[in-house]
Amino acid sequence: KIEKNKEFKCDNSYACALKKNRSVSYRSIRRYSTSEVSNNSFIGPYLAGLIEGDGYIGVQEKISKTNIISRPKIIIAFNIHDKPLAEKLSAELEVGKVINREKAGHVLLQILAKEEVLKIIHLINGHMRTPKIEALHRAIHWINKKDSSSIPLLGLDLSPLDSNSWLAGFSDADAGFAITVYDRKKNGVFLRTSVQTFFRIEVKQNYSREVSQDQGGASYFNILTEISNFLTVNLYTRTRKKEDKVFYAFMAIAHNSRSHEIVRKYFDRFPLYSSKYLAYKDWCLVQDLNRGGLTKEKLDKIKIIKNHFNNKRKQYNFSHLDSLHFK
Repeated sequence: KIEKNKEFKCDNSYACALKKNRSVSYRSIRRYSTSEVSNNSFIGPYLAGLIEGDGYIGVQEKISKTNIISRPKIIIAFNIHDKPLAEKLSAELEVGKVINREKAGHVLLQILAKEEVLKIIHLINGHMRTPKIEALHRAIHWINKKDSSSIPLLGLDLSPLDSNSWLAGFSDADAGFAITVYDRKKNGVFLRTSVQTFFRIEVKQNYSREVSQDQGGASYFNILTEISNFLTVNLYTRTRKKEDKVFYAFMAIAHNSRSHEIVRKYFDRFPLYSSKYLAYKDWCLVQDLNRGGLTKEKLDKIKIIKNHFNNKRKQYNFSHLDSLHFK
């Protein structure tokens, strides 16, 4: 049972969420096997996670106001700083075109050509884990009908999260790292300076369309529960109010040494490729510096890292993309 949502009112949303301690229980659903999936150890799961996080699979509605037939398309959005990743994926996969939307703060990898869309569909089919599988299945239905083809409707990936790169792709889209430096006080008296690190995945609670039970249903509850269980942490709900709209989300936060160890073991095996890879390496360095006692020298180094972290970063080195090859 999920407790009633309440808006968080706290300067540090990570710590605040933990203090709320609003955990949820796991609910089983009916899903079907992916035994037909070919063994595509990296790119298929990674792309599936990336698209399920920040991608869009567009399919023409059955009832359309135009007589023009529009084939399914795939669009993936990237932060403007991650343009090198978008270009690398486009070049290595030989698909799409990178559209610059610098004023909006992002770029788009737009995949429209028939054979290129089919290439991506074959790569991600059987590796999806969220309600967005509904859009993939609609695209496959459309293609099978129009092209008289027989692409199988593979189900949700039931394999353990640490068995492939899906979570890396999903994290490149929807996760974030945080570093907090704060002073501990008691009765107004300074005790010591402390450092905390967090890894967080936050997604909306429900998909925008109806999703059958065979496809896992429209709620992101199950996949976020899997992620929180994998990280050995509680799953939290979050409510945000913006003007007259209310947004509901699920949130999994790695906040302690045990969950941090799991995060590091996973990303060392299945790397991030967006600029979050740079944040991850700094995040790990801060944890290493924070071990064995926090000296003034260590604290000064941590503060320097924090002052150039996430959106404060001015220089981006994407040399880690040199190892990204699919051919």
